[in-house]
Amino acid sequence: MNKILTYLLGLSIAVISAEGIIIDGSLDEPEWEEAFVIDKYYEAVPYTLKTPDVKTVTRIISNEEGIYIGFTNFQDNASMLSNKSMRDEIPNNAEQNGVAIDFDGDGLKAYMFFATLANIQGDGIRPLGGWPEFDWDGDWDVKMKKYDGYWVSEFLIPWNVVLMKNVDTPYRKINITTFRYLTADQAWLNDTKTSGFRTNFLSNLRTIKVRNFTKRKLNYFPYISKTYNSVTGFNENKLGAEVFLNTGTGKQINLTVNPDFGQAESDEVIVNFSAQETFYSEKRAFFNENQSLFDLSHYDRYRVINTRRIGAASSYDCEESSSEDDCNDAKKTYTDIDFALRYTQKNSNSDVGLFVAQESNELFTRGRNFYAFRSKNKIGTRSIGYFLTHVENNFTNEKATVNVIDFTNIKSKKLTLYTDLLASEKEGISGIGIRSQFVYKPTPLTKRSGSILYFEDDFRLNDFGYLKKNDWFHIGFGFDATKVNFAELSSVKEREIRTDFNYDSDTSGNSNPIRASQNYEFNYKNNSSFKILWDLKTSGKDTTITRKNVDFPYVKNKGSFSFNLDYESPSFGTWEYDWRTGYETAEKYDSWDSNGYERRFAKIAGSLYPIDDFRISYQFRVREEDEWLNWIQDNELAVYDLSQKIISIDMNWYKGIKHEIRLKSQFVALEAKNPKSLSVDKSGYLLNANNQVNSFTEGITSFQVRYKYEIAPLSYFYLVYTRGGSIYDDENERNTSKIFRDPWENSDNEIYSLKIRLKYYRFLF
Repeated sequence: MNKILTYLLGLSIAVISAEGIIIDGSLDEPEWEEAFVIDKYYEAVPYTLKTPDVKTVTRIISNEEGIYIGFTNFQDNASMLSNKSMRDEIPNNAEQNGVAIDFDGDGLKAYMFFATLANIQGDGIRPLGGWPEFDWDGDWDVKMKKYDGYWVSEFLIPWNVVLMKNVDTPYRKINITTFRYLTADQAWLNDTKTSGFRTNFLSNLRTIKVRNFTKRKLNYFPYISKTYNSVTGFNENKLGAEVFLNTGTGKQINLTVNPDFGQAESDEVIVNFSAQETFYSEKRAFFNENQSLFDLSHYDRYRVINTRRIGAASSYDCEESSSEDDCNDAKKTYTDIDFALRYTQKNSNSDVGLFVAQESNELFTRGRNFYAFRSKNKIGTRSIGYFLTHVENNFTNEKATVNVIDFTNIKSKKLTLYTDLLASEKEGISGIGIRSQFVYKPTPLTKRSGSILYFEDDFRLNDFGYLKKNDWFHIGFGFDATKVNFAELSSVKEREIRTDFNYDSDTSGNSNPIRASQNYEFNYKNNSSFKILWDLKTSGKDTTITRKNVDFPYVKNKGSFSFNLDYESPSFGTWEYDWRTGYETAEKYDSWDSNGYERRFAKIAGSLYPIDDFRISYQFRVREEDEWLNWIQDNELAVYDLSQKIISIDMNWYKGIKHEIRLKSQFVALEAKNPKSLSVDKSGYLLNANNQVNSFTEGITSFQVRYKYEIAPLSYFYLVYTRGGSIYDDENERNTSKIFRDPWENSDNEIYSLKIRLKYYRFLF
């Protein structure tokens, strides 16, 4: 039956005139009468598969321009919410429509396009084995319009919005699904009994057959920017361009010359005293365009390519300079880039890509060269790929190379296997790594998963990629079970239980604490939610805190127990709130004057949206720890009474359709008091010591106001004010208010930025 429906659907996607439809939120053109109609939807989140109380009728047609999708959403006018949001946000207080399309029909990734009733667009990529990523922005069109008793959304997804495999036949097969979000129920409706939040999402899309149209298109984005830092006196004017050529035959060239990779969007402030690097997502447009072939990652554990490396701060060694003061004054937080080039070719069963980037030479330092080659071949339900990265550091004269073979085997709609084999070489030192993982869904409401990671101490990925840590052996298992369809009188709408077991050690067998955790999540019919998480850790060895000191490789730590409670309120018309609290405890140490470890955590947050065009959000977090252990140097450590407070305030004002004003701020105050000096012996035991350690405080401020004007689709004018700084003090006592205030009054940066980025395009025949 499914094959018959697929065949009929393929025949029913009508080819229409290119001039017939105007994207205006009205489906009154006669061409829509020829469309294939979908009027059967299921409640996919929560996964009840019930027929919803409201009706949705979706029409699909295509022509040489792309796929047209028209949604007619029947709904009481009083329940239609259209609060505005940022692009790519998925708000819970605005009606939405969307479509996911696997343009190549190979089940490896799908592009997601969605829009809210406020006409706010969002798009992203859903890779196999991962979660949706929304850094990519595509060039497509959508319009919304309200009517009496229903509202309409009208999509045009051009064929050249993404790079598709080259097909030399009159028709091509694509996989597709459409969806709708109901604000009143906070429910996702889908026409194929799946959702983007499910692990087997890609294998449950609808296969359709459409006419194969090819068209060459050239997009080019010139930009001009000016940046001035009133604190440092830095003043820079830049002019550059990005060029994207889609040949329409499965080939695309992306080139940027003298790019402006300054961020119009600030990162979240994270205070990190650990030995592990913080990962930040990519926000720069060039690196997100057509990047999916090069995105080989395993959640937050590693990425073969981390494009945030390109254009990062240079490696200054001012102590070796004859002009040490001038060298220090020349330091920047980023490196200019001469050019970056990416070439991608997609054939019927194979993909190949080449990536090159060259940083500029700066005062007192020299830029790096980045190279990457990627190939991927599909054989039935299996894919095998090869990845090569190479970095030349012209300042240190070091070279780093990584080779990867990755294998994916889709055994069925229930079981998928992943394997990555990695090898690195840097300055004659070689290291290997391996990742193997399975995801198994025996039923639609249960999931089993497991993974093994092994990275040698000499494995090096971070010259171009990201690796949470090396010298690492990991085994993990996870079990998920969801229950829906509660009794009519029950207040619960959905319940999910997840159980995880994780074992970690270094490659010498020094075991970190074994962790067992369980997460209970309850979603209620009033659209509130409540979560309970408990975590049990055995005693073990902390193999990272001493920074891999050869003589003192680890610190023995006690077992601990922790729990967290998390609550999200329903919407109260114009506002909502959530809170979280947590507690962790561990026994005291016998080897030194210990009182025992405790951690207390609390968060309260909320949002206020009195009108559709305005939203303000706040968050206050406080974390307190007794006997917070911090590394000093060698085998010297110290424990403190730690108190950390974070205040975040975000404001978004959407003045009209094209205007956006955003304020984003974070203020961090950290106090580490009552220090006790400790040392660790070669067996990992902590001992009392007599080293001089002081209390210290740290304050961090990050503040940004951004005005954004949409000149045309993907053409923007930015005006940005950024202020920030950090102050570390281990000599003077400062109260909390002063810690918050000092980084603002004595800021490291006060930056004024202006940027215009325009999009031009031309079809090439």
